[in-house]
Amino acid sequence: MSSIDFTSINSLLTTYLNQSVAALQTPVVTLKNDKASLQTKTSVFTDLETKLETLKTAAEAMSGIGSSSAFGLKSAVSSDTSVVTCEATAEAVSCSHSVLVTQLAKAHSVVSNRYDLSGTTLSAGGAGTKNFSIAVGQDTYQVSVTIAAGDTNQTVLSKIASAIDQATDGKVAASMVEDTPTTGKLSIRSASTGTVGKMTFTDTSGLLGTLGVTNGTQATNTAGGYIYADLGNNELDAIATIDGVQIISSSNTVDHAVEGLTIHLLSAQKTGADPVGLTISTDSASIKTKIESFLNAFNDAFAYLVDKTKVDTATYTRAVLAGDYPYISLKLNMRSVMSSNVGAPSEMCRALSQIGITSDKTGNFSITDDGLLSQAISSKLESVQNLFASDNGVATKLISLLDGYVAANGAISASKTGIDSKISFLNKSIEREQKYATARQKQLQDQYANMREALYALQNTFDIQDDFSSIVGI
Repeated sequence: MSSIDFTSINSLLTTYLNQSVAALQTPVVTLKNDKASLQTKTSVFTDLETKLETLKTAAEAMSGIGSSSAFGLKSAVSSDTSVVTCEATAEAVSCSHSVLVTQLAKAHSVVSNRYDLSGTTLSAGGAGTKNFSIAVGQDTYQVSVTIAAGDTNQTVLSKIASAIDQATDGKVAASMVEDTPTTGKLSIRSASTGTVGKMTFTDTSGLLGTLGVTNGTQATNTAGGYIYADLGNNELDAIATIDGVQIISSSNTVDHAVEGLTIHLLSAQKTGADPVGLTISTDSASIKTKIESFLNAFNDAFAYLVDKTKVDTATYTRAVLAGDYPYISLKLNMRSVMSSNVGAPSEMCRALSQIGITSDKTGNFSITDDGLLSQAISSKLESVQNLFASDNGVATKLISLLDGYVAANGAISASKTGIDSKISFLNKSIEREQKYATARQKQLQDQYANMREALYALQNTFDIQDDFSSIVGI
């Protein structure tokens, strides 16, 4: 009777259970794989959208007009950058200018008398709360400082400086300055240069007069007074002669004298010095950089599209967007736009190839003839701009094409929405299949347990029969 192999039968039951449980997970695994594929596709769309947005931004930089035109970039070269530097916008005319700097703008500044820092001269002259005001332009600031009996001169000067800083909200800068190891002065300086930054003091308590700040005379090593002040002849303003015309400015940055130019005055020239020359011209190097940035952005987006829509003819492996017509169409149209003819008059540039920009067999565009591009920028700048920025220009058409994909209601957004809907459906299907698999697995495990119990019972019966046979000698 013991010839039945109960161990093998139990092993077979266990194997069957494990295989059945694994089979129950097959639909779940399939659905999860489908979901993972869709999530991968979503990531591809996100990356593609980023690259297309970058390309659109680069194309917009090439399609601007007026002050925003990439082809209006100008360079400004100074013959002496220690005296004058300059920045030029698209409005600047390509020509030369002369600048003679007579005087730099300065901030109105005054100092107090010199005081022994450890002494108590100021507090001995009268403790208590002292008030005064400082006006700068249309604003007046009330200052109050409390001097205690026995305060050292250093303490008093520091208190006044702190009170001015707090009251004027940065419009006036004050500090206690140690002019020697044992002595110091109060320094008060307008935060703005030129006549517009002139300070006017109202010495309500007489403290400023005591300090020598309002003396109205030029300060010395020991006596207070002004360091720089408006004495009625634009002493605080910058004075320069630009193209023979005297310019007076409260700032050392002059942006109102010549249209499109911001001129920075850095140092005053000696009497009899020659004017500094400023040469304004088309900034060919920066224009080339803009073009290269545009081409790089195109190549990055185009190469990504090629990679994600390809089919490997050797292995028949299909990329994520292979067969996805809207994106295959985008790839073809992008290259078509870059290779298109803008329909300009014959004497103007009508294609990128005419200014030294061509593509290789992979579809990447680059400047392959730098000399031809330089010549076009130098002699046909308007034509080069038209090639990119006209209504039929390469950049303009590319922007229109990309808008259909990256706009809020564009193709990429629609693709993502469709994928989200599919993922939502798959999540419900996964949940349903998993519930079924879990319930069915419980049934199989219960059946397995019952069969094992029956098997053990049968085994015991056989064991008893074997024992009985051995006793009776059967």
